[in-house]
Amino acid sequence: MNEQLRNLTLSLTKLFTTHRKCLLQQCQAYGLYVGQPQVLDFVRSNPGCTQNDIANSLGVSPASIAFSTKRLQASGALMKQVNSLDMRRNRLYVTPEGIESLECFENRMSDYNEKIFEGFTEEELKQLESFSERVNENLEKLMKEE
Repeated sequence: MNEQLRNLTLSLTKLFTTHRKCLLQQCQAYGLYVGQPQVLDFVRSNPGCTQNDIANSLGVSPASIAFSTKRLQASGALMKQVNSLDMRRNRLYVTPEGIESLECFENRMSDYNEKIFEGFTEEELKQLESFSERVNENLEKLMKEE
């Protein structure tokens, strides 16, 4: 069983690595970096949100969001509005260019997702989802133990 688990872990690692490379490729086609589509999507759904709002929602560090939003502002996808009452709480909004990039990216990802799971039956997809959720729950438990 140990050899089987080792091989499965290696297979999952290869899957995650390949998926990340493909995702990076998809993002780059629209001038985005991995993680930025989620930021744009959150801001689109929550106009006027703060960087802390994004960080809390996405479960990443505020520093990571600060870096992403700075890049997105430089590219013209996001705009920052300074809060006159509290200079530390800037409000973020997606620009029309950002919305266009995000929508094109989402359409491309829809096609991408279809291709990833091509040939799987509905039952196999349900099983895969169930297995993935169980592995993720086990990983989360493991993180809490350490």
